[in-house]
Amino acid sequence: MGQTARVSGALPDRLRRLARELGFVRIGFARAEALEREARWLRAYVEQGRHGTMRWLAETAEVRIDPRHPGMLPSARSVVVVVLPCPPANGSARHGPGRIARYALGRDYHNVLGKRLRRLVAALRDAGHEARGGTDRLPILERAWAARAGVGFLGKNACLIVPGLGSHVLLGVVVTSAELPPDEPMPSRCGSCTACLDACPTGALIASGTIDARRCVSYLTIEHRGSIDPALRPGVGDWLFGCDACQDVCPFNRARGADGADNTAFAGGPDLGLIDAEGLLRASDARIATWTRGSPLARAGPESLARNAAIVLGNAGGRRHLPVLRAAAAGHASPVVREAAAWAAERLANRGE
Repeated sequence: MGQTARVSGALPDRLRRLARELGFVRIGFARAEALEREARWLRAYVEQGRHGTMRWLAETAEVRIDPRHPGMLPSARSVVVVVLPCPPANGSARHGPGRIARYALGRDYHNVLGKRLRRLVAALRDAGHEARGGTDRLPILERAWAARAGVGFLGKNACLIVPGLGSHVLLGVVVTSAELPPDEPMPSRCGSCTACLDACPTGALIASGTIDARRCVSYLTIEHRGSIDPALRPGVGDWLFGCDACQDVCPFNRARGADGADNTAFAGGPDLGLIDAEGLLRASDARIATWTRGSPLARAGPESLARNAAIVLGNAGGRRHLPVLRAAAAGHASPVVREAAAWAAERLANRGE
């Protein structure tokens, strides 16, 4: 381990073959170096507080800027990026109000990708190189590296867009001491299109490629703890967890296939088709935790999911949901959920339907 000598084409070819065997539909290589432009953007983003309560983003900012940082892999010479399509959208059938972002349908992608990435890391270590891999839990700007590695380009909604697949993709990253031949980045293909910026329900896309997380529905429903600003609640719409609004309108996501990807690894997770807003609001924390075990939904936690459920009913429910909302407003264990349920009940009552 620790070898940093330049390698022949044999190792890159082996990595590409292995990536295909593991079900990844794209793989690219980039030279490990400081991300100077992204560093300026990230530092300003944190200074302006646009990361909201995601303190980990501020705490690891300097590590994310350079994969050779002591907090990542000082011997790094290359960054390997792989792509896997998200679970099929047909897993989102619901019995009542409440949508879940496509990437969260099925088993937790951290586990699905993690197992495959360990095989890539092992191949590099077997070849005598240091390597470290992971998904978005790794302190690295994975979308920036994906763009540098030529597997896609960054859209105006800050998502990576992979031609032929769109942006409903999952990314894995491996940082290694192996010096691999870098791939060519591809230019942006967004052109004059502003569909994603126009579709954002809360105005979180404040500029091309820049999201104010404090207004983003994905952030609000997943990362944010406590009460959600009442002014932003109508924009949450019927999203229980995450939001695909800026991706669903993207031309690159229309009529795109999975490029032959095997999505069976996502099967066997929680039956999310049985989880709707009313059920979440009625359920105990323990039952919600059981329902979401092994799913990305566990990230939000029972209290936030119940809070989201109340807001969803206030936005997309009907008068038949008033009893469950009033019951939650009066007796839910969480004051955050009680307040959200009271807001939703008043909203439905004033709608007069």
